[in-house]
Amino acid sequence: MWPFRRKSGSRDDDASATIDAAILFTAQRWCAFSRSVALPAEMTLRDRISMFARALDQSLHGHFPTLISAPEQVILLIIAKGVEQSGLLARGEIERELGIILPH
Repeated sequence: MWPFRRKSGSRDDDASATIDAAILFTAQRWCAFSRSVALPAEMTLRDRISMFARALDQSLHGHFPTLISAPEQVILLIIAKGVEQSGLLARGEIERELGIILPH
């Protein structure tokens, strides 16, 4: 899933596996968040994702301690890919609201 793969058997494989697992974890948490948190209908998707990201931060780092030192942009991509992977929102909608292009 993550497009930045390197040689097999390298530390990069570990990093890629961690990111893939973090995306799956985020997708599951997004589904739970979407079902359980009542948000105003007029709240933008960007604001909903931002609220979700704040709620996710501690549990994401608890499950994946290596991500504590990850740049903010990597965490944003993990969150955006997780939201996409959840299947609850269209890729284009996520990209438009966050102003980013998601890797395939």
